[in-house]
Amino acid sequence: MDYQDKLNEHLQAIVGKQLDALNMACEMMMFSFEKYALHAQCLTRIICENDILVTTLDYQSWDGEAEENNDEWYFVEQNRDKIVGGTVTSVNVNALHDVVIILDNGIRIELFIKNGYHHFDDENEQWVFFKHHDHSYPFITVYNKSVDIAVDW
Repeated sequence: MDYQDKLNEHLQAIVGKQLDALNMACEMMMFSFEKYALHAQCLTRIICENDILVTTLDYQSWDGEAEENNDEWYFVEQNRDKIVGGTVTSVNVNALHDVVIILDNGIRIELFIKNGYHHFDDENEQWVFFKHHDHSYPFITVYNKSVDIAVDW
């Protein structure tokens, strides 16, 4: 089934919303757009003025001792004031379920589905979108090649 239109429709909810928080857990970036959340476990990068500020792959460069001593956390903390606070002007989901979010402060957030079909493993969760504290809203989970839109708890 082609979910591109449905995903674009649901993610339009964040247009006009402010990116009010950016948090991380390992290689996952967790974006909060007021009452909406987008958790990205796929390759994610944040760009400002044609300069890549941070990617989830930056997590791989670390001291091997403390989880927060990696380049992903370092670059987010170094650029947090540039990233957080902008308002979403557009969201686009392509046919592969990649996402591009443009903010009015010059920030571009890109999510790329990072895996094709697996030979040795099941599909992996790539990104999820949901409304904070509201179980009536669909909970969207995008995997490598499939999409689950839960509408009933």
